[in-house]
Amino acid sequence: MKKKVTCIICPVGCEISGSFRDGEIISIKGNKCEKGRSFARKEIINPKRILTTTIKINSRRLSRLPVRSSKPVPKDKILEFIKEIRKIKVSSEIKRGEIIAKNFLNSGADIISCTNVFG
Repeated sequence: MKKKVTCIICPVGCEISGSFRDGEIISIKGNKCEKGRSFARKEIINPKRILTTTIKINSRRLSRLPVRSSKPVPKDKILEFIKEIRKIKVSSEIKRGEIIAKNFLNSGADIISCTNVFG
């Protein structure tokens, strides 16, 4: 199977194509540096993204609290994560970087606050 990706590691933006079978990379072409090869290897087999969204908060100042995952999560699980995150509601006292949900959905990633909210 073949897949094309655009490398986002540096401003060059190499168009990289890769061939893979049974989860194994067969070939990678189009990268101009080793960083591009490494990016393509990860992106072709197991793409991951930092999840950013909002959750409900009981606050006079905000109705939604911006949150993100502490590390990249599998791209194919993003919708499942968002569905579960919608069930979370927090109190009005939150610090930036505070863990809202530890090891969310057994992903190894925590859901953390992106801002301070007091009251």
